[in-house]
Amino acid sequence: MLIRNEMELAAAKQLAADLNCSPDDFFKAANTLTVPKKNEGRRLFTDELPVFRAATMGMGTVICAANEVKPYGAMLAAERSGAEIFEASSVAALNRELFTNKCCIGHLNQYYLPKTPYRSYARHEGYTLRVFEGEDISQLYRDESFKNALLYRSEGARRDILAVCAFNGLRIMGIAGASNDSPTMAQIGIDVLPGFRGMGVGAALVTACTAELLGMGYIPYYGTWSGNIASQRLAAKCGYVPAWCEMSSVPLKN
Repeated sequence: MLIRNEMELAAAKQLAADLNCSPDDFFKAANTLTVPKKNEGRRLFTDELPVFRAATMGMGTVICAANEVKPYGAMLAAERSGAEIFEASSVAALNRELFTNKCCIGHLNQYYLPKTPYRSYARHEGYTLRVFEGEDISQLYRDESFKNALLYRSEGARRDILAVCAFNGLRIMGIAGASNDSPTMAQIGIDVLPGFRGMGVGAALVTACTAELLGMGYIPYYGTWSGNIASQRLAAKCGYVPAWCEMSSVPLKN
């Protein structure tokens, strides 16, 4: 088993809780098939478990499939390599199977972790940064321009726990927010208003938010998707590296 750093091991432990497997399964060449279970410590994106979910950290893929699609999940695990399960052709075929169970793949994202030791991107000339925590975050909810950065929710199991804002005088230029996706991991989201892009604001916000989360004892992580090249470049600029790929099903809308 090859573990690159403690961040990667923490992510494997989190994914193991999410997909009902062992952390070691993410460092094996072979694929692993499991069934959904509401394990303690899982990320609480929704109360309901997805019919299908899969994740890979670059070796084998862990497939978590409910009983109604378990035979198809077993076929994927046996016939495809870990990486091939995330190919467009595989996802298209998987969707045809999921349609019969009134669901489809709704999320297919790439996730990034900070390099260790973490060195932040420090430059932020011409504007100031301010950190908001706890109940203070709710004052930002008056402006609905930052839906990638904020959940706009300060209560409940999954909520906004941190926001770092860039100010040009009294005007907010952008926000990097973090949600407590699990007891150990916090996801960073970023929004910079169009008039302030290309000034390094996003990088300054994400790295400041990362440093704050590390100080709070969370493992920060950053999510995007294959077509969002700007977001991927921002992750690299902020000292993040690719860590895992994940997909999950959602119910079909009537």
